[in-house]
Amino acid sequence: MKIMIVSDWYSENMGYAENFLPKAFGKLGHEVHLVTSDLQVYATSPHYNELYRSKLGDARVGVGVFKKNDFTLHRNKSFFSRFGIEISGLEDKVREVKPDLVYCFEILQRTTLLLAKLKIKYRYLLFCESRLHSSIFKPPISLFFQVKFWINIKLMGLSVIIDNVDKFFPIANDVFYNITKYYKIPRGMCEISSLAVETDLFNSIFDDFKVNQLRRNLGFCEGDIVCVYTGRFTEEKAPLILALAIQYLQERGYQRFKGLFVGRGSLEYSSEISRCTGCVVTPFVSPEFLPTVYHASDIGVWPLQESNSQLDAMACGLPIIVNDSAWDREKFAGCGLKFKKGDVKDLAEKILSLSVKELRISMGCVGSSKVIKHYSWDALAKKKLNSFSSLASY
Repeated sequence: MKIMIVSDWYSENMGYAENFLPKAFGKLGHEVHLVTSDLQVYATSPHYNELYRSKLGDARVGVGVFKKNDFTLHRNKSFFSRFGIEISGLEDKVREVKPDLVYCFEILQRTTLLLAKLKIKYRYLLFCESRLHSSIFKPPISLFFQVKFWINIKLMGLSVIIDNVDKFFPIANDVFYNITKYYKIPRGMCEISSLAVETDLFNSIFDDFKVNQLRRNLGFCEGDIVCVYTGRFTEEKAPLILALAIQYLQERGYQRFKGLFVGRGSLEYSSEISRCTGCVVTPFVSPEFLPTVYHASDIGVWPLQESNSQLDAMACGLPIIVNDSAWDREKFAGCGLKFKKGDVKDLAEKILSLSVKELRISMGCVGSSKVIKHYSWDALAKKKLNSFSSLASY
């Protein structure tokens, strides 16, 4: 099967679906083409140079065709419009590749609309993922915002997209709810399909020497219980809530609880975290080193938005704490806890409840086993291919 995956942007050595899904399909013997822009991830952020340039390089990169181990990467020029990123020459790529199916990553994007229109001409199957989590989607409440919302949906061509996409893949239950309620996507066109983990890299096998060395380098003692957050330091992700919870525990005399924050944010926000007692901040690390970071930690905490890093940490054997607005109960059942959203003291209590090492190990084992069985990229790719094949047979 010839598969074209289309992503608005792409960066090497990141842990996103556009990095791993092409590889997973390629390993299963399919011809895979990833078509994207000349933009790094988050290139449109006004804070790109401050937050990401040191790790990713310039926001724009060279165009061309690049052969990878399991897929071919196509980078095209792009430009910004009021509706988002536009990939130049996308139809030419469709004509050149002649895909049997096309997979894209969000519903209301210009690339998705164009692919929906081109499907009529080039006769491929079209599949669309969605990550419209409740933590980032703000439904229109007042009449004014409802009218504005529906005008925007009309301008983005939602009806054309619904008519031409063969199946939508919301990545969680709350995403399924949002796209069926607010975008009016028919339920029968949806299949919930979680993000996944590269289990060859993220797993519960670790090197004691590397783990102990990292803990010493970060200033952690043998008896410390380290709560780790990885990702962007922004108000939308709210890692400061974890930092404040650690400080609260320290002030109450529980000084063996520490916070480890791996990522990057504005100087002001990062400084707020650093000033909290018991907290250590360190820059982004390579994906290859992230498993050691998780192995050197004891609890994974993501205070606000969902993140694929939660699955990575679970794969490495960490119990997870998320806020109680997270819908995906099945994912965290037996291997995670929930705290009251935004409540620093409640988060501190949940961290304190994981003081016993045997409990953390037990929950971590449940999580790592669950990831291997249900959330590996290999398992996800096979599941999606079954969906593709069932529709292709009609």
